Amino acid sequence: MASNSIAGELIPESVEKKQVEMGSTEENLDATHGFTRPEMMKKKPLVGSVDLYDRHVFLRYNQPSSWPAKVEAADYHPLPSKLVSTLRSKRNELPKKTRLTIADGQDEPERTNGDILVFPDMVKYKGISESDVESFVDEVLLKGDKWALGESEPLVGTHVFICAHGSRDKRCGVCGPPLRERFNQEIALRGLGEQVFVNYCSHIGGHKYAGNVIVFRPDGGSGGCSGHWYGYVTPDDVPEIMEKHIGLGEVVGRLWRGQMGLTEDEQKEVQQKRNPSSNLTQDGTKPEGKVDAASTSTGATAPIRKKPPPPLLPRIGSRDLHQMCGDEQEEEGPLKPYEEKKKPRFKWPTWVEDWESGDTIAVVTLATAVTAIYFAYHAYRVTSQQN
Repeated sequence: MASNSIAGELIPESVEKKQVEMGSTEENLDATHGFTRPEMMKKKPLVGSVDLYDRHVFLRYNQPSSWPAKVEAADYHPLPSKLVSTLRSKRNELPKKTRLTIADGQDEPERTNGDILVFPDMVKYKGISESDVESFVDEVLLKGDKWALGESEPLVGTHVFICAHGSRDKRCGVCGPPLRERFNQEIALRGLGEQVFVNYCSHIGGHKYAGNVIVFRPDGGSGGCSGHWYGYVTPDDVPEIMEKHIGLGEVVGRLWRGQMGLTEDEQKEVQQKRNPSSNLTQDGTKPEGKVDAASTSTGATAPIRKKPPPPLLPRIGSRDLHQMCGDEQEEEGPLKPYEEKKKPRFKWPTWVEDWESGDTIAVVTLATAVTAIYFAYHAYRVTSQQN
């Protein structure tokens, strides 16, 4: 059997061929779903791609490799399903628009499964079981009280979440692991192992922007945090995020999708304030009007609303709770079968279909005038006959 020698070790030709094939497969995945895919060359505008929400809840459960496309499916596990159904039933009562996402159970899922992380509150609730869900939602998320049945502790440091939900979208499954690996390398290099924590998470919306990253960094001494979303993140971008955002609190504008607590328009206004040298927002439109803003510790400028927005019903995610993490539109999925439109039994003549509203007014005016003339003439005839 032919073989090659590397560092004095004989490698069978079959093994070497398999390694080459694996490397080729990884390159193909990167080109089709990874960091060199065509979307990365023709990037779509990022700013304003985060739906408005006020609170992010993460449920730790297992690893991405075990997550089905719909993590909340009842046949996967009753805990995520129970939490989703309870939030759905309470969604019109929740005081804050809440987004729910699954996070990985870290290295010991049997010990961390059921832990819930809440942002911007920066609180962890430990080991929630299926029977605890209703009391947790009622006491903590609905009433804002301390949870009497469970143990909680404050979260410290910066928390990074990387979408790696490969069963939902292959792009996230391909991009997620290299990003986490690079974050962990940079954390170790900087000695920040006790200050920065990196997690996998399920679908957060916007598959096309993979790699998708959310950074929750404490806002000074306020006890809260700002959740900043990044898109099109590559491993080469990680040192910049570590240095600028996590280290100095300066948002990396070219990768910024938006922020928890801001509307789409407010996100664009913030980006414009952050880059005053540009007269255009990232979507190529000119900003309308001036925005009063207050500086924040994250390097962004949050606009002050002159008028309060109209009341909105609290929600989980956006369009439908079954998406778990919320997505403005379902970007991928099975195509709906073509349905032929039924032809109407009666078809109006073309001149009727093209009728304009102005034509209708003219006809009504003419008909009114003719009617008036007819009655006037009729009255005249009656009067003449009487005389």
